[in-house]
Amino acid sequence: MNRLILIFGFFILLISCKSTKISYESEFKISDDSVNLYAFIGKKISVLEFDPNENNTEVVTDTVFGKVFKSTPYIMDYAFKCKYRIEKNVFNELKTKTIDFVAYDHYGIAKFKNYKYIILYIPLDKEDGNYYHQKYQFDPVERTKNGTWQGLNGESIESLFNDKKNGVLTARSLFDK
Repeated sequence: MNRLILIFGFFILLISCKSTKISYESEFKISDDSVNLYAFIGKKISVLEFDPNENNTEVVTDTVFGKVFKSTPYIMDYAFKCKYRIEKNVFNELKTKTIDFVAYDHYGIAKFKNYKYIILYIPLDKEDGNYYHQKYQFDPVERTKNGTWQGLNGESIESLFNDKKNGVLTARSLFDK
């Protein structure tokens, strides 16, 4: 009988250690207010294409001659107005349940729209107050049976974020080298 209690106690100890580790991994979140970036796990609500060249005329003043004229820059990317529900903040905190942002893609479709849950990387444009997707940067994720998040190949959220941080986001000067 004592041996059975000892074995049962050992299994409970192992299970509690494993659940503590899972809880820690699922709680990964860091903040750095000096970096203009928000990363979060989002659930797609809508991704709608729009024409970025509609009403794109602006008034420009020639700095040499002082002449004022109309200019119409042409955006060659496809553009999307996106709305996502924030499931979990990963880097910096968005204090809202949903977020609207704009995404541009040169190839015609925002590939992240093919996934139900993804980690998105978006900075805030302080001049116009809009959020913009870091072009082509996202990580598809899924919720595990025990309620934590992981990449489609079993990667941790921390690993996915650090790969982007140390790679393309550092190359784009969002993080120091």
